[in-house]
Formats: sequence, structure tokens, C-alpha cells
Amino acid sequence: MLLQPFRQGTTQYRSLVWPGVTVDLINNEYLLLQSPVPLTTFSSAIWGGGMEKGTHFVNWRVPLSYRCEDPVQLMADQIKKWGYPLEKTIGFQTAAKVTHGAIAEEEGDQYRLFCCVTAGTGNSARAGKKRETFSAYECHTINIFLFIDGHLTPAAMVNGIITATEAKVAALQDLGIKDEEGDLATGTTTDAIVIGASQNPAYTRPHLFAGAATTIGNGIGRLVYETVYTAVSTQGEE
Repeated sequence: MLLQPFRQGTTQYRSLVWPGVTVDLINNEYLLLQSPVPLTTFSSAIWGGGMEKGTHFVNWRVPLSYRCEDPVQLMADQIKKWGYPLEKTIGFQTAAKVTHGAIAEEEGDQYRLFCCVTAGTGNSARAGKKRETFSAYECHTINIFLFIDGHLTPAAMVNGIITATEAKVAALQDLGIKDEEGDLATGTTTDAIVIGASQNPAYTRPHLFAGAATTIGNGIGRLVYETVYTAVSTQGEE
């Protein structure tokens, strides 16, 4: 099932396959995703990046004019201001419309998957070609939140990120998104992702891999493709 619930006027979405997983739209300013159990996470988040544990996940839309010398501290300050636990919160920033976040989920072979994506392509780019680079921070543009109720090895989590990235690229190419020189884009210059696994002991068989030929990898690929495609293609709509 693929949805853009916040375009329909609602401010909260409750997962249909994983009870307790919710997404709230707060003041049209940010999305708050919550898990009923701490997730083992691997991410490129501004706050809580790397290998962490998290129950709260914030996707904060900042102005296009946003500039910050210390984005990590700014993110921490905002999380504290909102009242969420710093040690359990994973924080992202974006320049895309959070109201147009796309959600897809499914239950499958020893897993439940929940995927939420916000996406814009104003700074689209193609990896693998020479271009002007920068060291200053800019806001994330395509943000992927991938929650898995299942048991994954660390290697499978990395594999899942690879599969999700490949699916993102496929969606952008099918949409014909190009960089400023007219080449097909593989993403934007500021994409980010988090994969979080419950490591639920009720799942007795761990996923060792998450490539496109595995059941869980196929699910990851399809959900990420669908949500990226939808979030990007509707950015210009109300």
C-alpha cells in the first residue's frame, strides 16, 4: 500500500502492518516517526548518525535560505526544544515538502517493512562524474526512513542500504531526473537514509543478506522505489 496521508489533511499516520509505528506531521514543520521498540539503526543522520539505537526519528524542513555553521548542534537544540530524548532520537533536515512524504509498508518472509520518504530534486546530481564540490553543510533533499521488524545481521543492514540506494536511482531515472548538465541523476548532493531493525527475537531466522534477489531485499527495493517515485513526482503539486 502506497500513501501520501498528509496531503489529505490528516496529521497522523498509524502503520497498518506494524502496530505502534506512527508518523506525525507537526505544524507543517517536521515529521516525527516513532517506533514502539528501540531500533538498531545505521544512518547518515545529522544527529544520531552511524550505528545507534532510536525510538524517535525527526525529519525537519528548514528554509531554502538556511545556513548553519554547526548543523549538529542546531539539530540537538531543536530536538531538546521539542522535548524528545536526545539519546533516543535520530535527526534529519530537509528542504523538501514534508507534507508530501510518501509511505509504503508490507509484511513478508520473517519481516515487516515500513518506509517513509520525503524528496525533492532541486540539487540533483550524478555520482561518478567530476563536478564542483563543497565542504559546507547543505540540507538533505531525499530522506529515506526504512524500519524493519525483523532480525538482520549488520552485514544485511548495509546490504539493505545498498538495495535502497539502487531503488532510489531507478526511480529517479524512470522519472527522467537530470543534473544541471543534462545527464541522468543518481540522486541529489545531499541525500540521507536510516535503516532501523527491531532485532525482534520472535523472528528465529536472521536475514544474512538484503540484496535484490532476497525476499527482504526485494521488499526494500519495491517500497523505496514506490515512495521515492511518488514523493519526487508530486513535489510540484499542492
